[in-house]
Amino acid sequence: MTSPSLTAGDLKRRDILIRLASACAGGLGLSYGAQTSKRGGGQGEQKSGKVFPNLGKHASKVTHISLISRSSQFELEKAEAGWVSPQSDFYPVADDALSGLIKALTDLRYVRTLPPPTKLDAKASQIAPHIGGDGVLISLETKDKAQIATLTLARRGEMTLAQLPGDEVLYEVSTVDWPPLDSPSAWLDLPKFDIAAERIATVELIRPDQDRLDIVRRPDGGFAPVGGKPSPRVTDIALMLGRLEPQAVMAANKLSGAPAFSHSTSLKSGLIIALDGFESAGRFWVKVRPDTSKAASPEEGERWATQTNGWAYAIPPNFVTLLMTPSLLNAGP
Repeated sequence: MTSPSLTAGDLKRRDILIRLASACAGGLGLSYGAQTSKRGGGQGEQKSGKVFPNLGKHASKVTHISLISRSSQFELEKAEAGWVSPQSDFYPVADDALSGLIKALTDLRYVRTLPPPTKLDAKASQIAPHIGGDGVLISLETKDKAQIATLTLARRGEMTLAQLPGDEVLYEVSTVDWPPLDSPSAWLDLPKFDIAAERIATVELIRPDQDRLDIVRRPDGGFAPVGGKPSPRVTDIALMLGRLEPQAVMAANKLSGAPAFSHSTSLKSGLIIALDGFESAGRFWVKVRPDTSKAASPEEGERWATQTNGWAYAIPPNFVTLLMTPSLLNAGP
């Protein structure tokens, strides 16, 4: 059987795994049950102070970060315009997540060297992900592939464990604030449509082969379809934009064909924000289309246009059900 051709990204990720596995082979893959706690120097010695005392001085040299766990593997790269995620078509990385990781690693301190396990069984002591452990392997590298900081982290109740390349011993380390280490989407600078309900004037939902749904604000502040009665589902559709939390992102030019739906929210300010939905790879994605032509203050729409132009965002399954289920919402009372 002929093997499928590998893309440049596949080859790069394979190279990363090979290099990380080689770096960790000296210690990260060994059973904790075979460890002995050494003293007086070398592997397993008692350590104190910061785990990476020089990271603060060299953090600006980091151009590549990889995070590998049992459930995920992803990289972050420093591009000319800032940090991006190669797995998400080089979408921008959130500054707070990145700075949070650097600060956590910089602040990380040794608490103690763990003795050979008497209470921890062999399975619980395995943390290296490439041998099935539940830890996260973090590696920070320079442009020249030099490793500035590498370790595997895992939690055991309130305790944080760490293991370093070439060292067989597990260390308890200080508890610091970590960004989500095994959630690729948590690192992305995804848009937040913080639209309060009182700002919405009308909402329009268009779906092929179905009646158009026009929703208006009622005098009591609720929402109802034109010529119809209010319902919880109508309200959910009307408030969808303000509740939207994208699950993933990809380049919008990967989507083609006619939209499966168009959901447009008109604000009292005149700004219109439309979501055009497309199905791809078993998920629904939306392209964001702000219209500032009637907006009293177009700055808000222009900000969203700048952030979302050229991108499509995955929406949660419950939103798909809400928008795609046929109904008679637009019927009269």
